[in-house]
This record gives sequence, C-alpha cells and structure tokens, in this order.
Amino acid sequence: MEDWLQLTAIIPPSAGEAVSEALFSAGAGGVWEDNPDPLGRLVYRAGFKEGDEMRLMAEIPAAMTRIQEAMGLSLTDFELWLELKPGEDYYESWKKDLKPLRVSANLIVSPSWWSEPLDLGPDTRVLRLDPGSAFGSGHHPSTFLCLTLLATLAERGLFFNRVLDLGAGSAILALSAALLLPKARIKAIDDDPETLFAAQKNVALNGLTGRLSPEITTLPAVEGEFDLILANLTRNTLKELAPEMAARSGIPGRLILSGILTDQAQDVIKIYAGLGFQPERHLGLAEWSALSLTRGIEIVPNPAREDLEPPHPAPPGDGAGSEAEPDAGPDDEPIGP
Repeated sequence: MEDWLQLTAIIPPSAGEAVSEALFSAGAGGVWEDNPDPLGRLVYRAGFKEGDEMRLMAEIPAAMTRIQEAMGLSLTDFELWLELKPGEDYYESWKKDLKPLRVSANLIVSPSWWSEPLDLGPDTRVLRLDPGSAFGSGHHPSTFLCLTLLATLAERGLFFNRVLDLGAGSAILALSAALLLPKARIKAIDDDPETLFAAQKNVALNGLTGRLSPEITTLPAVEGEFDLILANLTRNTLKELAPEMAARSGIPGRLILSGILTDQAQDVIKIYAGLGFQPERHLGLAEWSALSLTRGIEIVPNPAREDLEPPHPAPPGDGAGSEAEPDAGPDDEPIGP
C-alpha cells in the first residue's frame, strides 16, 4: 500500500467549518477530528496522496490566512504541519486512536469495531457507532457535554414521552436517548442527505430500527410537541431556530443545546429566556458550553458554568458484564419534575 501525507491543523473552534471545507477543497481524501489541544483548539487531521507536499505547503497556509483575515482571528492560533505516513489506508488510520468513551455510569459510547471487553455495570448501556470519521463519535467537547446533560436527566429518573434530536448527524444523541430513556419515543432529523446513511447504519448496529428512523427534513416540517429537544448545532443556528424550537417544545419541556462557544453562552441564554426558558444547568469544557433549559418546570435558575474534565476512554473490563437490551415500549407517563 502506498505511503500518504497527513496534514494536522490546530485551529480556533470558530474556524472549524471553514477549515474543514478548505481541506476537502484542497483534495483531502478524509478529514477527521481529534481531541482538542490543551488550549481548547480544534485538532483536524486530513489525508492526502504522497507527492502533494509542495502544492499543499503553498495552498493550505494561504487558505488559513484567508480564513484568519475573514474571521478576524489571530494567525498565532493556527498551527499546521505535514507528516509522511507509512503505507496504510488513511480512511482507516484514525480508527486506531478512537477508543470507547465513558459518558456516565450508565452510558459508554464505543466504536463499532471495538472488540475488547468493557467495564460494564448492571445498568450500563453501550452505544456502538460507526461514525465514518471521528466526527459524531462523542469525543468532541460539544457532543460530550450534550451527552452528559442527557445522561444526568436519565439518572434522575425523569420520564419523557417524545424526544427530538435536531440536526442528528450520526444520530449519536438520538441513539443515546433511546438507550437511556427506553420508553420514550425518539425522532431524529437532519437537513443534510449525506448524514442519512451513517445514521441509519448506527440505528441498525444498536438494534433500534423498531424505535428510530432518522429523517431528512427541517424543523418547521415536524409536527407535534416534544418533552425534550436535543440540538448540538452552532450559536447562529440556535438563534435562528429559537422560535421554532419553542413552538415544538411542550410545557413543561426541556431543551439541551450545545455547539456553543463559552463567550456565546450568555447570548443564547438571553435569547431563550425571551421565549420562557430558564437555565437549569450550564456545563463547560475547554472553549465549549452546553445548556439545559426548562420551561414550565419550577427550578432555581442556574446560569453559572460548571467545568468538566476532558473525557477519558472507558476502562477495560473482564467481559463479565452484559449490555442492557433496549425496551421498545411506548411511555405514557408525563415528564417528571
């Protein structure tokens, strides 16, 4: 197998979408996201064919400079380097470092190809994913924070009739909700057709085809109300969709919002406060924040940020535990307090 080039780009979180697009435009055969660096910056790795060194050394820095200037960022926050990798399929190389992730006592997110035993408790659910890249694997802080808030609600024993995963992508949030809330009815939607195959594959991997069928649609086209809406998007998208999300949220109801940079959190809280939602919990990790907001539920508002430690791989086990089987029955109980 031929050698290949790996380009690593360490970038400010706000530049993620633009940099990903630039790497694909430069001919990347694959782009995957690693764990953030100690400063909270995104770490992207991209695979290119050997022999592209000179072209990439000219094109990529120029593209980063354009992004930096357009977004008003500091060029010192961007780091780039190229490495020659031995003959190995770069579509598969990132999988070696993607390990199972323990979100809570009751939830582990594991790559579908992981075969070693896991340390499972009697109530541990294991979500198996084939994300197609490190995107959608649960390791990114915005996804991990969202999963943590969801797991906390489940551990409190709250009941939800209908749950919506808005912008489902790989369906990691919808599938986690299906495992943690086995009696809830789950709906997963996205407006990007390219995500549908990955989401459907992950549903099948977890034996949940009877409970969950991801759809390509938009929020205005969705009917009915939901007790819980999960949305790991961006600040601008959360702002645009706020009225529609409020219209689709029941009373009482909860929202879990993520994909928010720390300095954007208060802005998001203010927007949703105008629609009747109060901050129940604000979690942070590096430069990212996630919010649990409630409406029609008596709580003491808590806008203070709680910082989490970076996620760690799930410890190995002896294989003695067993994975809990999902319960596909409907839940007719109202949302809990």
